[in-house]
Amino acid sequence: MPGMMQAKPLSMESEGPVDFVAGAPCLDFVNTVEPRYEPAPMSDYVPDYRALLGWSVKAGLLTTAGARTLRRQADTSAAAAAHGRAIELREATYQVFQAIATGGVPPDEALCSIRDMYAEAVAQAVPRWDDRVRWTWPTDDLERPRYLLAEDAVRLLNTPQLDRVKVCRPTCGWLFIDQTRNGSRRWCATETCGVREKIRRQAVRRAARRTGD
Repeated sequence: MPGMMQAKPLSMESEGPVDFVAGAPCLDFVNTVEPRYEPAPMSDYVPDYRALLGWSVKAGLLTTAGARTLRRQADTSAAAAAHGRAIELREATYQVFQAIATGGVPPDEALCSIRDMYAEAVAQAVPRWDDRVRWTWPTDDLERPRYLLAEDAVRLLNTPQLDRVKVCRPTCGWLFIDQTRNGSRRWCATETCGVREKIRRQAVRRAARRTGD
């Protein structure tokens, strides 16, 4: 991944409220890096497995009880490896959906990474029938967050919502699904990036007026 990534000192379990603005868990996971655009230094909000569990609970992927079960293994080498694979999925998801949002072609390598992780998830899943097939995984499987996120990425890639995936620019580079009726959403959040962009534009206009005086 481009740029240097600086881990926040606190885990998601102890930090304040998390922004879930994307409209899909896989994109909200992409947005755990801030900002996405270079050359600004990046902060990673899921720097370890414990943080991944905390984020997964807030995202609605895991229950508190489910996260508690996995947290018993959070300090093992297996958990560290599972965290690394989840981050690999996150970056592949970013590459694919950022390309789609900007009118480009998703990289084959990133698409294959999502495919392979989804295939692994299905292979390890226990099918459950509830009007349709649902994949479930053992409560003590360290890979559960990654499996759920891979499943969500594939789901999004095969829905009409794909055409509404956008990137917040030129500010943070976060991804989101534009769910407005007229497709007019421009920022991940108007009260943050929208305000910053308006302030930036005002500063540019003021500077241009001063130059013209």
